[in-house]
Amino acid sequence: MHGNLRYVKSLLIGLAAALALASPARAELVTGRADRGVLAVADDGTPYVAWTIGRVLFISVRNRQGSWRVVRLGTLPGSNANLVGITIGERPHRYVSVLAQDPEGRWISLARGSRVTTIARAGPGSSYGPAGLALDARGRPAVAYAVHRASAQTFLRLATFDSRGKLHRRAITQKGFPTSALPPGAAPVLVNGRLHVVETYTSAAIDWAPTAKGGWEGQFLFASLLGSPQGRVGAVSLAPTLWSAWTQVYPDSAPGDLVVLLNSSSDTQETGELTHGIFVSIARGENVPEVAAYDWVTIAGGPVFAGLVLQPSGGQSWQFDGRLDGFAIGRAGARQLLLFREGELEWFRAPASLPGIRITMQPVDPEGRTSGAVTGPTGGTVQIYRERGYFSRDLVATSPVAADGSFEASGLGSSDDNLYRAVYIDPSTTIPFSFLPGVLVGTG
Repeated sequence: MHGNLRYVKSLLIGLAAALALASPARAELVTGRADRGVLAVADDGTPYVAWTIGRVLFISVRNRQGSWRVVRLGTLPGSNANLVGITIGERPHRYVSVLAQDPEGRWISLARGSRVTTIARAGPGSSYGPAGLALDARGRPAVAYAVHRASAQTFLRLATFDSRGKLHRRAITQKGFPTSALPPGAAPVLVNGRLHVVETYTSAAIDWAPTAKGGWEGQFLFASLLGSPQGRVGAVSLAPTLWSAWTQVYPDSAPGDLVVLLNSSSDTQETGELTHGIFVSIARGENVPEVAAYDWVTIAGGPVFAGLVLQPSGGQSWQFDGRLDGFAIGRAGARQLLLFREGELEWFRAPASLPGIRITMQPVDPEGRTSGAVTGPTGGTVQIYRERGYFSRDLVATSPVAADGSFEASGLGSSDDNLYRAVYIDPSTTIPFSFLPGVLVGTG
């Protein structure tokens, strides 16, 4: 089970430079040996995917021939680590940095190339909240994290590296402020050439900015008496706006108990609900950010996942087949996705923006028939799967898409105890768009 949100729900909230990509995206297997990964894109569009087996951290790099080369980065302090960040530095040469964290918040480590550095180890009675990774103005990795003590006191820290590779830790908050019932999340973000840190805790979010005198000044971004930000937080700056996103948990308002929120800067303090689900990442779009998340439907065999990408303020939204583990926007606006499908990590690329494809499907009737429509394409086929849970399923029908986008299928069997998903493989990108009943593409 995914470990990004150990603070949310116990069941579900759970290296060499390569040449530039030379062809349109194809669905490609990154690895069948890991059940989670993180994705980053270099300046020339080359994708990097990090993943673990036990304590060993690996990176997979795609070359121009479309094959993936695996490099062993090093050994982490413990197994089953959460990979909470990945960046690609370009100066003085290209190198990958991967941020890993113990699921129980006992340690944080950063792999830089083939060197693994311990950023922090928790003392007795302390733990770390979800940490974050970014590049500073010099292209060096910066790690933000918060110490949480049993007394509910917290201490926000920023770790950076100098030109010689020496680690420096700076205190952002002191004297235990703010107090928090849960370990806070933290995300560094470069704003006008200076590192800020977005911190989320019990019921609020703060943007911490450096001051001229060397200290830090906090500006509240968000506050709520009804729910808590939990798990990973992400932030990007699209001048003049700092955008941040996280998962907000409302324990007393099921079934809408967990949603992805997007905040649009300390100036406006406007926050909107993007979708039900778990936040994965936030990327810089052309004019607005695009937020990646995943949601699920629980059946007798276990959870069934769907990936989501959404724009704010009623912009476009997309649903994908499988759990979305990574999303990035690279050179010339190319979108790249990392999906976990049927036990494998797969990579996809759209040369520019994501195709405007959306699927709808009617409930399967007692005779085993259904119909629906695919908005956007003018042909192709829809695959209909009977889901069994935990990435296991059966292909039960393949239906052609008519000129008007409609499709029909029959002989599916009873719908009483079955969950059916419709999948459309976009011919130009092979990205698997989907419709999973019970998963909304967006909530507003």
